Amino acid sequence: MLQVPDLFTERLRLRGWRSDDLDGVADLLADPDVARFLTRDGRPADRTQSWRYLALYAGHWALRGYGPFAVEDRATGAFLGRVGPWRPDGWPGFEIGWGLKRSAWGKGLAFEASVAAGRWAFETFGLGEVVSLIRADNERSARLARRLGAKPDDQPWSVDPSFVVWRAQRRDWPGAG
Repeated sequence: MLQVPDLFTERLRLRGWRSDDLDGVADLLADPDVARFLTRDGRPADRTQSWRYLALYAGHWALRGYGPFAVEDRATGAFLGRVGPWRPDGWPGFEIGWGLKRSAWGKGLAFEASVAAGRWAFETFGLGEVVSLIRADNERSARLARRLGAKPDDQPWSVDPSFVVWRAQRRDWPGAG
């Protein structure tokens, strides 16, 4: 069985997926303000669909040897969301993506988790660049991408024009240069 590393930041633990994360994933994806940017169709997911997302995240680790981490609060153990590497077939690059519960927004937690996950990916895989696919109307994620040193491509993603590809060079990623 693949061993997913634990990454620790001041406030967070990034870890592998467990079946008991289903409640957290279901809560995350049931929120319309979160789901509009994280689900395939932009609509809230029910519990059955959330199970599929959970299996997708864990399966990415099994197939690629990396994937999104489950993010939890170190102080309470509460599930907060998912952050980390993502590269399905046909993707425009090695992505660092993020998605946290609305209760975690505005606290710098997505930045903290993304810095750690990106640093791990750069070091582990010797990458020179990572991407983040962000819906064109997701201003919060665009601000986070800028803070991570990313710049948007001039054109929307050719596969799905509702997304912009943001690119960050290793030298610009906080703590990875």
